[in-house]
Amino acid sequence: MAQDKQIKSDIGDIEKLIDPASGEAAIPESAKIHTDLNLKALNIPMLLMLIVMIVFGLVILYSVSGPDAYGLHHDSAYFLKRQIIQTILGLVACIAIAFWPIKFFAQKWVMILAYLGSLGLAFWTLAAGVGSEHGATRWVNIGPIQFQSSEVIKVALIVAFAGYRAAVDKRRKEGKFRPAKTARAQAVFNAIVDLVIPAVFIIIVDVVIIMQPHVSCFIIIAAVIVMSALVSEIPLKSWIVGGALMLGFAVVLLGFVMALLPAEGRDKILKNYAHVFKRIAIFNQGDDDEEGDTNLTKDDTRQIDNAHNALGSGGMWGVGLGNSRSKYNYVAEAQNDYIFSIYIEETGFVGGLILMTMYMIMFVMCIRVILQANGVFNRTVATGCTALIFIEVLMNISVELQVIPATGVTLPFMSYGGTAQIMLLVAYGLILSVSKYGKKPKENKPSRSSKKAV
Repeated sequence: MAQDKQIKSDIGDIEKLIDPASGEAAIPESAKIHTDLNLKALNIPMLLMLIVMIVFGLVILYSVSGPDAYGLHHDSAYFLKRQIIQTILGLVACIAIAFWPIKFFAQKWVMILAYLGSLGLAFWTLAAGVGSEHGATRWVNIGPIQFQSSEVIKVALIVAFAGYRAAVDKRRKEGKFRPAKTARAQAVFNAIVDLVIPAVFIIIVDVVIIMQPHVSCFIIIAAVIVMSALVSEIPLKSWIVGGALMLGFAVVLLGFVMALLPAEGRDKILKNYAHVFKRIAIFNQGDDDEEGDTNLTKDDTRQIDNAHNALGSGGMWGVGLGNSRSKYNYVAEAQNDYIFSIYIEETGFVGGLILMTMYMIMFVMCIRVILQANGVFNRTVATGCTALIFIEVLMNISVELQVIPATGVTLPFMSYGGTAQIMLLVAYGLILSVSKYGKKPKENKPSRSSKKAV
């Protein structure tokens, strides 16, 4: 009897879980909460990949930077210690952002603050920047803190552009844009709203940056925003009409500037970009060019020549970690722009293949987040941050392989640089946040029992 009562009690409990309307099991609230937490779990594989990349980079940085660190600061671990501190700060920011709902960054006030902050930093660096390098001012000081403003601007503009595109998409879906009277007027209006307005705002910041002059940052921002725009659901007609409008305006503006600018002003501008022309001349002077540019000296080409020699001397397996000869002042500041060359010298072709594989795995993970992203903002910000990381990877390695002229772009997660390390980790945190909170909802597949019923 007691057993029969227990069975009836269990059947009653099961019947309570059955929804009488649908005949399906009703999930308790506690189970629903648990399911939501599982759906929004942090992307552990991506986080582990990041940690592996960071640890790998710190090992390489210590191996490459030892001689310069000891010669300049009497401490062979000087650059490593500073990089560890900056990496910890960046990781804290990365994980905090990863656990912060991505929709927070899509708010209008965040978009406005990100853009105005970018514009303010660009003008501040132009007017009061420090740390001139070949005539370019790239650093600003806030009390004892010195940072490279361009690294902050890159990420901020991605957020600002993604926020703008999301706001436009929302207003259009809500029907808040009044339709134009004619189809032609509607096409022009759409092109201005979709493409011209955000492009003009980005170009304003980019022009201030190139006036510093910081050409590599100018190129990176332009490339990243274009990549972001391609996935932000801008109609093809808006691309065509908006592109034609901006091209026409650019030609007219350039004509006015060239006509009104005196010859002295043109010479001053050309002089300001002398280092850019020299880098192009060095790149164009190939190994088979015996005469080359007569204005270039051996000292001008020493850095790129020694970096190229370091790449070639690594062979299949390299000379061994820590055994590079080129890092002993043959390649200046090897821990920055040319860290890849010294790394290849020490680890060889196999080491280079390992590093490329790691970058490719990380890239595929980021692409997967983009493909699964739900909504314009999530997809755009994930694409922009992914493009930022891997465009810099391609540019750095292309320079060291002598595919493009020298740019001064560092190798993400490998090169020494506090501001770059922190902001790249912030960008990665945004991608993690999209993977956690911005995924498309999974479609429920019909069960076997429902298929049989049909």
